[in-house]
Amino acid sequence: MAFRFDPEERNFVDDPYPTYKVLRDDHPVYLHEGSGFYIITRNEDVARILNDYEVFSSARGNALVDSPLRVGRTLGSTDPPRHDELRRVVMKGFTPARIESMLPAIQRDVDRLLHKFGTRRECDFMADISRPILYGALGRMLGLDGEAADRAADLSRDIFHTDTGPMGPAARPGLMEGVFELLTEQLERRRKDRSDDLFSFLLDAQEGGAPLSDGEILGNMSTVLLAGNASIGHYFSNLIYALWTNPDERRKLQADPALLDAAVNEGVRWDTSTQAFGRQTTKEVKLHGIAIPADSRLVVCFAAANRDERAIPDPDRFDISRPKTRHFGFGSGPHICLGAPAARAMMRTVMTPLLPALGDYELDVANAERVAHMMVRGFYKLTIRW
Repeated sequence: MAFRFDPEERNFVDDPYPTYKVLRDDHPVYLHEGSGFYIITRNEDVARILNDYEVFSSARGNALVDSPLRVGRTLGSTDPPRHDELRRVVMKGFTPARIESMLPAIQRDVDRLLHKFGTRRECDFMADISRPILYGALGRMLGLDGEAADRAADLSRDIFHTDTGPMGPAARPGLMEGVFELLTEQLERRRKDRSDDLFSFLLDAQEGGAPLSDGEILGNMSTVLLAGNASIGHYFSNLIYALWTNPDERRKLQADPALLDAAVNEGVRWDTSTQAFGRQTTKEVKLHGIAIPADSRLVVCFAAANRDERAIPDPDRFDISRPKTRHFGFGSGPHICLGAPAARAMMRTVMTPLLPALGDYELDVANAERVAHMMVRGFYKLTIRW
């Protein structure tokens, strides 16, 4: 029987990695007939594509479909040299000093949550732990508070919880419009009243001697908001899941908390929350003897590449003692995730007190609800007991 890849299958949503192995081994360039995408899964190919922007362009963005909204240039929708110019501007909002200044408030958020639980020993990890911590941090970064912070949290929560199919639009109709409406309101507020947040910083920033346009600010602010939710929020739960399914590694970490940084890095590799990004060919190119026409859309599958035994020994094993190895949990090349240092610092700050407090926790995976979108792997709901 001929192999047919269907990203809507329940088994794939629950555990995509066996399917990724079949794709890597037998169909390293797979044309998905329903969408017209070429799915790329081998580590070496993913590395080549992410580092060759002249042939594999980001000009149409990272998403698997075009956004109905027209905004200015973003980090995810430009190639060098324009991308490099924009990145230099936005990068100033993610300096080590600014990242370090965020961490005490995150620590206080975790402490408050743990105190609030009291004698309670069960919750929805996503609704009660992951999202409040993440949205608190993103809200402070963007200068959102009160009703605006709540709206941002609701929109970010639902943005990939879609019924349009795992390779369809990244949101139900109206959600992206809601994001830009919220961010436009905040932009107008900050235009009149600056503060110590990323909005104010970008309003004052210049690229090539000229201010960023409103569209560029809004586009990049939406990237921070949505990418933060799609990556960091799910990396919290994916690491909790990885340690639960690998109890020997959990006990190893409990015995030696100094392994936390290694556990975070291995969690990002082993169960990658940003599963894939899109690219577009600028000319015909051949991979594994298959001619991919110019202007074709590719699904560059980070998660599959991170489990490729051609590049990583024993890749299906979650091993917090694994020597450092190249992986694509935060991408690679010119478009490597700008927020990766912030994400790692946040995970370390959150997990340091959280894991000891949860002890030998249990997860109700049988009744969990996963995000059903090929770009994102994580949980929408996940009950935890400790």
